[in-house]
Amino acid sequence: MLALMSYLTAVSLLLGLAALALERAARVSRRPARWLWATGMMASLLLPLLMSSVSSPIPRLADMVELTMPAGGDALRQIAATSLSPSHWLTATAGLAAAAPDLDLLLRVGWSVASALLLLALLAGSADLSWRRRRWARGHMAGAAVHLSEDTGPAVVGFMVPSVVVPRWLMQCPSDVQELVIAHEQSHLEAHDTRLMTLALGLLVCMPWNLPLWWQMRRLRMAVEMDCDARVLRRGHDVTRYGEILIAVGERQATTMAMMAAMAGSRSLLERRIRNMLRKETRYARATAVALACLGITSAVGAAEIGPPNSDGKSASQELAVAAEILDGYAGFYQLNDHAVMTITRDGQQLSAHWTAQKAVPLYPRSNTEFSYKDGQISFITEPDGQTISLILSKYGVDMPMQRIDATAAQRIVRIGPERDFRPKPNWGGALIIRQ
Repeated sequence: MLALMSYLTAVSLLLGLAALALERAARVSRRPARWLWATGMMASLLLPLLMSSVSSPIPRLADMVELTMPAGGDALRQIAATSLSPSHWLTATAGLAAAAPDLDLLLRVGWSVASALLLLALLAGSADLSWRRRRWARGHMAGAAVHLSEDTGPAVVGFMVPSVVVPRWLMQCPSDVQELVIAHEQSHLEAHDTRLMTLALGLLVCMPWNLPLWWQMRRLRMAVEMDCDARVLRRGHDVTRYGEILIAVGERQATTMAMMAAMAGSRSLLERRIRNMLRKETRYARATAVALACLGITSAVGAAEIGPPNSDGKSASQELAVAAEILDGYAGFYQLNDHAVMTITRDGQQLSAHWTAQKAVPLYPRSNTEFSYKDGQISFITEPDGQTISLILSKYGVDMPMQRIDATAAQRIVRIGPERDFRPKPNWGGALIIRQ
């Protein structure tokens, strides 16, 4: 689970950088950019699903060992296969699994709770908006139907039936101010910006822990406002007067969580919007746009090149084929202590390991003697004649040697059964790390 979350974060970050470069290119050429960020957010969720569905194992070669390493174009896949693996991230975490909760379980529960809390917060905001909306009076401003509130707006609110809400104090402003405010909000309505922002919030609910995705959401909000400013100015409104009104409205505007698009946002956002409106085209604008577009495409391709790890710790970009006779030599019983035995079995080219009364976990080879074991590693120890005498289970930073035993000894330990007291004992020295 940790490897999956790391992979999703890396993909979101690269797609965000791609959207950032493409946005800069779009601004240079005076083109809308909000769809770049919306696409980046959707790709952050859909690309990992697509990569997981199309990734297929590399064929194994039966009587030889051949490491299939990624070439230069697959460098990012190689990084994902090592740096994003659970064992790489957890080697510094020492402790006893019997005395600590399962990390995967904690991450799953935390993910579910965070998504549920964010969804409840959004539903609460929507309910509050609906309640307040029923209390607003109806009116007209600059020829458009609007809702009148005491302290909300100007903004466009609502998903299914969006509408413009303005504060009552705006009714006392000059007609040119009202006209520009309504032109801005009508532009949001025509572009369906409220629905776009609501869908983006829905993507956040799927991965609320993903910080690059929250950054993409913030950039999307900024792009929505900048694109709206550009549409308003293209209709012939004066940029100086429009900027003055943005500042004046922003000083008095009250913001609420329920708003999807507003006449003015935070001071930093407002400053960037005004700078964007006043920006002049430079001599090398086209060349800059092309260079930024190439950089954005490169980042997007890099995100697609990261190989997704699966739940068993095997990377889709690297796999080994171990000779059948070597695998046969590893199959058998290995004693952890007087109450636990690990059984190694072989099914074709697949080794599996399981503890008594627990489900089997597949092992994936890293070399002839080392195998990935979920969020750990198993190393087989052999004598010069090739006979396997023991294995070492490395998990959570602890190495646990296990001697190979015969079937009779293994059955005797199984009949004794697991010890009832699972508290760590000094003479075990961490040998209780047997959770799968």
